Amino acid sequence: MFLANGFAGDLPVGAIARIDVGEGPVNAIAYSRSTNRIAVAAANSIHIYDASTHEKQMVFTEHTDSVLAVAFSPNGKRLVSGGSDKTVRLWHADTGKLRNTREEHTAPVNTVAFSVDGKRFWSASSENNTIRSWYARDGGRWSSQISPDTNVAFIAIACSYKGAPVARARALDSMSDCLIEFRGGNHWRFVSGHTSPVSVLTLYADGKTVATGSADKTIELWNKADTDKPLYTLTGHTGGITAIDFSVDAKLLASGSSDKTVRLWDLTTGQSIQTFTGHTSEIGAVIFLEDKALVGIALAKAKALVSGDSDGTVFIWNLDKIVSTD
Repeated sequence: MFLANGFAGDLPVGAIARIDVGEGPVNAIAYSRSTNRIAVAAANSIHIYDASTHEKQMVFTEHTDSVLAVAFSPNGKRLVSGGSDKTVRLWHADTGKLRNTREEHTAPVNTVAFSVDGKRFWSASSENNTIRSWYARDGGRWSSQISPDTNVAFIAIACSYKGAPVARARALDSMSDCLIEFRGGNHWRFVSGHTSPVSVLTLYADGKTVATGSADKTIELWNKADTDKPLYTLTGHTGGITAIDFSVDAKLLASGSSDKTVRLWDLTTGQSIQTFTGHTSEIGAVIFLEDKALVGIALAKAKALVSGDSDGTVFIWNLDKIVSTD
């Protein structure tokens, strides 16, 4: 088999490629269907790879501390990043040119997201509960919000595929209370059953479904229609949850853990349908590779899964034999 570092060797069962970033922990991964590229945030650099050949194309190195979040614009021409250096950086994804650096955040930036039309992007800092909005054309400031809530553990941002207002999900304390807000003032709230701090949270693009992961080794799936109890509590990991991602049709969830494994969950049943092993350290990021062509909300199923660990190793996992493509 072929590894992305150019050497032949064995791959773990289910893996179709391995990328050795080799510059520190993988904190975030983004995928652009438009340009078929993968962005891997490792240490204070961003590495751009061809998703088909797995060859490295560029490295962005302007951050002065760990890069914590990356996102491509819908057309793949822009990339935004946030990091422990408290900056938000806007890049030309085709050339690697840094277009703008914003330094308004006063704490590490751990979440970034583009609007569905690609005209704006958002950045968020959980440490001081600040969300800022920017123009994607040049990185100019659009607006900012600082919530009165304190002790925020995590912030997630999602933009609807149908163009509905952006939604924000926040774990309001280190244990349980979560708030989902929409631009315009609407919101819904739930109290999770986690027995340890919320370590990661992700919001599906419809704004109605949220997944939370915790150091208690469990994942909870919540829906706006019933905030009294979770739809499912997913168990199986033997370490804390460190990364989660929804498939575009919200039928699958991928999770990574400090137990060094990646799991794939069927969200129609709440069951684990695959466990991927081969990483030798804690998982830092997971993301689906899929057809994100916008056809209402009924989008194509996942084709592959990408995961990265704290040793700087990335695996691409084959889902063709697991997920029906009918």
